[in-house]
Amino acid sequence: MLYLITAILFGSLFAILFKIFQQRGIDSLQAIGVNYAVALLLGLLGNVALGEAVAVAHWWLPALFVGLFMMGGFVTMNSATRTHGVAVATISARVSFVVPVLCAYIFLQGDEPRWVASLLVIAALCLIFSQRSRGERGGVVQWIYPLLVFLCYGLANFMLKLSQQLVAQAGGGDADLSLLTSVAFTAALIYTIIYYCAQPRCRRQPLRWRNVWAGAVLGAANMGCTYFLLKALMVIDSGVFYPVYNIAIVLIATLVGRLCFGEKLSWWQYAGIAVAMMAIALFFV
Repeated sequence: MLYLITAILFGSLFAILFKIFQQRGIDSLQAIGVNYAVALLLGLLGNVALGEAVAVAHWWLPALFVGLFMMGGFVTMNSATRTHGVAVATISARVSFVVPVLCAYIFLQGDEPRWVASLLVIAALCLIFSQRSRGERGGVVQWIYPLLVFLCYGLANFMLKLSQQLVAQAGGGDADLSLLTSVAFTAALIYTIIYYCAQPRCRRQPLRWRNVWAGAVLGAANMGCTYFLLKALMVIDSGVFYPVYNIAIVLIATLVGRLCFGEKLSWWQYAGIAVAMMAIALFFV
């Protein structure tokens, strides 16, 4: 339970930092690149402190895909935020827990998903952001970016779960988890650099120290979130972990937004919070 709570706290900080970046005019692509470099460094330091990994050959390929989908999730999240707003982009990312839950059930012989509670989670997220989502344009093409956010975040979490399970089956421990995160962050950093170099010169901004510091804080939160997420998956079934993890982050972000950023909540959003609490209770019945 401690690992779950710690992962939720780091995950909530991760989301809040992006909101602060938007307010302070931080270059998100530069911060994302620095974030992966810092997270990689922390992962390597953790590996040195924890000892030698023993199961490297079993999980390195899924870890590379974790990095790919992590980076893809960030890029498509930025695009979805521009085209549809924060509400739709956030819903797309948070309901993506359905992907790892179903994939774990189908491919990894995980526990059967709690269908009623999962549907309540999705309903709660839609209610929480329903007021902000009104007025969005429709059409199949308009929903490509939110769909890509959903798929990238969902597949990244499933690949992370697969890597964690391979580590556990090979008898790996904390050192393996730390090295796993380092490999994933290395891959994500390389993909981010390639994406940055592919941008037209007119869209590239000079590196600024405020973006570096922002990325360093983001990287520390990212490393903590990923590491404790892996630790939590060691002891909690993914069918329970992912829904609780995602809805808890939404609840904390909603509360922080109300108290720290002065965001007003509608009655629909209060109803969504109530439904979310019911869903969390059902996961522990």
